[in-house]
Amino acid sequence: HLSSMAHHGGRIRLDDLNHTRGYRPWPVYQQSKLAMLMFAVELQRRSDAHGWGLTSVAAHPGVANTDLMANGPGGLAGFGARLFLPLLTHSAAAGALPSLMAATLPDATPGGYYGPQALGEWRGPPGPARIDPAALDPDVARRLWVESERLTGVRYG
Repeated sequence: HLSSMAHHGGRIRLDDLNHTRGYRPWPVYQQSKLAMLMFAVELQRRSDAHGWGLTSVAAHPGVANTDLMANGPGGLAGFGARLFLPLLTHSAAAGALPSLMAATLPDATPGGYYGPQALGEWRGPPGPARIDPAALDPDVARRLWVESERLTGVRYG
């Protein structure tokens, strides 16, 4: 599952997951990345509880110098951003390494989260990443799961 450092500070609006009221790009992005991480953790909980034998993991790319920087929520396309971001970010290829690690690590931690290890997880070689406590709330994760099933029409065993 692909999450983001943006999950820190995210909030799940269970009463309006699609933000039909009061849409703002950055909070919606944060919610989506928090939801992805919560889904990864909840899938692992459910696998453990039901004996599915799955290993569910998540990753984040750190701050990779991609078009998302300029075109994403709250776009950072100004002159200052173009000047200083290359000093703080890493390449798109380096940003892919945590996902590759999570997908291929033979002894990945079930329910684990992987990301860059330097500069506050903004860049660097991949390793275990910090999960915001909000992503570990089992009640909100269960309610998000149920609401996701309702919205998509897909039920998991």
